[in-house]
Amino acid sequence: MLTLMLLLPWIPECGRTAQAGPTSDPQERFKGIGVILVIDAVRDAEMEQVVIYDDRGMEIYAKSRVTRRNREIMALGGTRIPLTVRIVWRKGAGWDKINEIWNEGVVVGDYVIAVVDRIPNEVLKEIRAHGGGLRLKFRLKPDGVLFGWDIERAAPLGDVSIFRMPGGDFLETRY
Repeated sequence: MLTLMLLLPWIPECGRTAQAGPTSDPQERFKGIGVILVIDAVRDAEMEQVVIYDDRGMEIYAKSRVTRRNREIMALGGTRIPLTVRIVWRKGAGWDKINEIWNEGVVVGDYVIAVVDRIPNEVLKEIRAHGGGLRLKFRLKPDGVLFGWDIERAAPLGDVSIFRMPGGDFLETRY
């Protein structure tokens, strides 16, 4: 009886842990789904020294110049989808020949974008049922960042990809 009374304070915690389960982890929704990053800029815009960080502060992308013409498509390594991303770009960065140091320039864009919460469950169900990869698309513009997604699949015939279920701030699948 004394042992039972000593364990009584921990019994509610055991129930809470069981209720939380795997569904409380936002990453669980994306288990087994491959992710592709697509990064570009709106027409006639050019962003310099672009860096994208995940919600843990880890750098997942960096490029000296992002424009519409030099769109980047790449696999997101690892099995973790960022909860949010922070996208930063600068102006005037470069080598200072006089002081012989790297000049970081001035931050002209600094935006945090929600990712995981915006992807609909229907998109993930479609990928699990019919295959494909989830594309996370970030389009930079001078006053912000547009975020979109779609499903990329290989076409039945040929080397061309097909794109399904676009969503987000823009719906373009072909550029």
